[in-house]
Amino acid sequence: MEKRDYMDQLIADYNRIKKFSDEAYESVFHKLILRRVSRGEILKKVDTVDIKSRYICEGFLGLYQEGKAGFQLVRIFGKSDTAFDEKSFRTNIPSKSIIKALSDTVYLGFTLEAETELLAKKPEFYSLALEVVHRINKRHVEQEAIKAKKFKEGFPLLLKKLPGIGQYLKNQDLADLFNCSISTVERLKYTLMNEHEKDL
Repeated sequence: MEKRDYMDQLIADYNRIKKFSDEAYESVFHKLILRRVSRGEILKKVDTVDIKSRYICEGFLGLYQEGKAGFQLVRIFGKSDTAFDEKSFRTNIPSKSIIKALSDTVYLGFTLEAETELLAKKPEFYSLALEVVHRINKRHVEQEAIKAKKFKEGFPLLLKKLPGIGQYLKNQDLADLFNCSISTVERLKYTLMNEHEKDL
């Protein structure tokens, strides 16, 4: 797929939130940067400012925060999510987090500078931007609610919410995400994944 195909995917998604003409999106198209990244690639390094938001077209990205035992997975972004270190992005302050590709991923990048410029020229996009922020926050709250559950209950919900994610998460990532022991993950992970597959 080419950039235009992924742009059409973004437009179709955002039109479900608030409809704009394809022509209105033309100014957005030129600001977006199509990136294809490989699993394990770090997109935002520690102690740097996150300068772009990433609309995920395919794949999964993870937000990791520095902890006592290294970097710990705290949030997963999947298809149609906007992936960024929100605090660093909005404040222009370096953070101790990294963003890493959990799988081979395709995304459309949009810098804060481009966003500011676009909203200045196309103020009608403000309402869409607010709705997108609302969706980002809603999905974050939903994922936090899943993480708050015990691994046995939460992992199947995560698999349902982010189809295909199970194969990309290391046991340590899951232990960090659900704040449980790695032995709990090792004991239950494949049983839960198999049960999930049967339910599909």
